Amino acid sequence: MTSITIDDHVLQSAFIRQPASRSLRVTCYGSSSSKTPEKYLKEARNLGYILAKRGHTCVNGAGSFGCMAAMNDGAVEGNGHIVGVIHKMWLVDQGDWASTPTGKTLRDGGAHSVFDKASNKEGPIREMLIADGPDLQERKRLLVEGAHALVVLPGGPGTWDELWEMACARKLGLHNSLPIVCVNVDHFYQPFVEMMQRAYEDRLLEQTPDEVIHFVETAEEAVRWLEEIQDSDDFASKAVLKKRPSTLRKSSFFGSDLASKFPFSLMPALSWISGSDSEEEGGTASVLLWQGILPLMVGLSVGVLVGTKSKLKR
Repeated sequence: MTSITIDDHVLQSAFIRQPASRSLRVTCYGSSSSKTPEKYLKEARNLGYILAKRGHTCVNGAGSFGCMAAMNDGAVEGNGHIVGVIHKMWLVDQGDWASTPTGKTLRDGGAHSVFDKASNKEGPIREMLIADGPDLQERKRLLVEGAHALVVLPGGPGTWDELWEMACARKLGLHNSLPIVCVNVDHFYQPFVEMMQRAYEDRLLEQTPDEVIHFVETAEEAVRWLEEIQDSDDFASKAVLKKRPSTLRKSSFFGSDLASKFPFSLMPALSWISGSDSEEEGGTASVLLWQGILPLMVGLSVGVLVGTKSKLKR
């Protein structure tokens, strides 16, 4: 394989030449287009190389073009661990992935050449994961499964889709321990920075923008940040999932504001009747029970009142 050019400042960095104290699994998003500008490819190569030298695993979409290919080139140059994730619909007739007598798996022509051979126990990891399903959801899941951090390079709508899906999950607290950092090469992601700041100022975003997505200018800054943030004790607590109250309970009589106007509540009794130990289950059971009992009780009460009034008249 032809030697890949890595920036001199990266090669000379004392930080990059020594492995990190802890090996991380880092998912990387980026372009897969053969028309990706060189300035983006250069930073992608730097990212792959830095991850390799620091002892981290680079997980990506396994593409043979764009930032994905460049980061794999850099990781190979640094003799690092690489995991590619591809959907089976991009495999050509499945032929290139037939198992060989040695148990190895060969790549499809559209994947990066680093995946020509299966993982070797004596060398760095070279692993390919194949996703299934009618869409890309399984592939997206495999990309971030077990990841410690997410690094995003310049890319098109596919990259943006992956980025915003994970940003939304982080905002909701579903991936609150997964830091997200964008390498804002030549201010590529500046519109995203401004949009998030506007959303925060207009109270459409509760967390500060940096708590959801962190923006840096270089790959080295990205790796430094994600290593530091992984060692931070309070990082995972910054985004907390807020559970929305049950709309079913609120729509019921005893879950509405009307219930507070009565001097008693039969909810505990209904929970006991339903045999439920939890408040959530008891509340749901109570709603279902009262949907049948309340009309009956109202009807009986009206009947008693009418009957009593008739007797008094007599």
